[in-house]
Amino acid sequence: MPDQEQRLHDLLVELVSNTHRFTKMATSLAPERYPRTWLRALALLEEHGEMRISDFARLNHCSQPSATAVLRTLSERGLVVRSPDPDDARAVRVATTDVGQKTLADGRNAIADALVPHFSHLEPEQIERLTQGLAELRSMINGRSAL
Repeated sequence: MPDQEQRLHDLLVELVSNTHRFTKMATSLAPERYPRTWLRALALLEEHGEMRISDFARLNHCSQPSATAVLRTLSERGLVVRSPDPDDARAVRVATTDVGQKTLADGRNAIADALVPHFSHLEPEQIERLTQGLAELRSMINGRSAL
């Protein structure tokens, strides 16, 4: 592997490792009223919009029965709405409700509140630079259909 390619590889390993650690830390601090699986499901629906359960399972890297179970729970709590797929009567589509969107926002705010003590020693500009870098990363990812 040429030096530049190796450096890129090593930096990507570091990026994946550090973002994973941050996400794990953040979600571990979330209050129990916001289960990680619920927030992840709501975030996927927020990002990708209404979708079939099979598509949700693929995006969430879980089995269709697991996807069905979590989405049924969210539906029972009024966080998502299930509706027949107009193109396939056997399929079900899911979308977030206003309550689901509020729950996701509340969960994210609760996580941020829990993170504040861990990052209060930093200057706001440091967090802003990290946020801008991650926004740039997200933009690059969203620009690639293969990812």
